[in-house]
This record gives sequence, structure tokens and C-alpha cells, in this order.
Amino acid sequence: MGGPRLHRMGTCISRRKRHNEMTAAEIEAIHDSWMRVRTKEIGKQILRKLIARKPKFAEYFAIVTESMEPKDLNSNRQFLLQAHRIQGFLDTAVGALGHCPIDSVYDLARRIGQIHFYRGVNFGADNWLIFKRVAVEEIVRVGEDERAKTPSYGDLLASALTTSSPTASCLDDICIAHVAWSKFMTVIVREMKRGFLEEAMRNCKDVESSDI
Repeated sequence: MGGPRLHRMGTCISRRKRHNEMTAAEIEAIHDSWMRVRTKEIGKQILRKLIARKPKFAEYFAIVTESMEPKDLNSNRQFLLQAHRIQGFLDTAVGALGHCPIDSVYDLARRIGQIHFYRGVNFGADNWLIFKRVAVEEIVRVGEDERAKTPSYGDLLASALTTSSPTASCLDDICIAHVAWSKFMTVIVREMKRGFLEEAMRNCKDVESSDI
């Protein structure tokens, strides 16, 4: 697969090697589904759904607009910027997955968490969970919508309804993609939270040292 941005650049951002928490089949499912959605403005779709699910996310991302209707959001520069950042981050993370040590993904996510600290963006545990769920739901949904447009999809669906073999079932493919993205986003969110907390602790120590 001609992977997304980071793989094309041939650059891994970590030389450490830790055990990958994902199987080869899960990594393949993530790559396949991402290639279907990355040209479909998935960053916008994730951010729109986040705001629809919880309007407070507009404030977290400093999006000021008269309404949260899609047409108004799509003409809002801050919305477009944040959607671009979400998609760019996921594009780079997926590009690293399976091609670079898993710590490359961990390091990338932790850096985003550190950036959130300095920008004063503290989601809280419930909001991290919402972000994870929305990202997984939208990526899997859009990916399957795109796959449904292919001529072979009808045959796969018919096979899924008549066969007992999981390898022949497109419904099982959907399940694998959902599980894979859920695991991947769990890792991403965990490391982003860790980066945020590490930076907060480091900042507290610096303040304490300056007071001595």
C-alpha cells in the first residue's frame, strides 16, 4: 500500500521498539479503511459530528460561528483549520502504523497532548471518550459507505448473509475494522492524555523550582 504522509516521507519519528498492541489483520483493516476515507474530508466529518454530539467542542476548538449548521461550519476558517489538523494527525499516525516502530505513533500522540496543554485545551475524561467514539464511528461509517459504491459489494453482502465462513463475510470485515479502529484510537487517546499530564507535571516542577 502506498501509505499516507509519514510513510511516503520515509521517516520514523522514534527508534525505540515496543510491542505493537495490534495484530497484522487489524493494521491492514485500518490501512484499507483509511485509504477509502482520507479523500472524503473525514476530518470535517469527525469534527462536525463531535460538535453535533457535544456543542462544547466548538468552544474547545475556538470555533466561533452564528450556528452549527454544516454550511456555516464549512465556511468557518477555524473549523476548517481544526478539521485539517485532525485529518493530518490521523493521516500521519496511520502512515506510521505498521511501517515504523509503534513508538512513532505513541510519540506523535504524546506531542499532540503536550500541544493541548500549552493551548489550554483540557478535554476531561468524558470528552476524550467522545472523541474516540466519534472518530471510530465516522471512519468506519464513511469507509463502508465508500465500499458500498463498489460493484462487488452487493455480492459480498449476499455472501455474508448466506455463508457461515467469517473470512467470506463483509459484515465480519466491518467488525474487524471497528475493533481495529477502536483499539487504535484507544492507544491514541491514552498517549495524548499521557502527553498532556506529563507536560502539566513538568510545568508544575518548573514553577516549584523557580519559587525556591
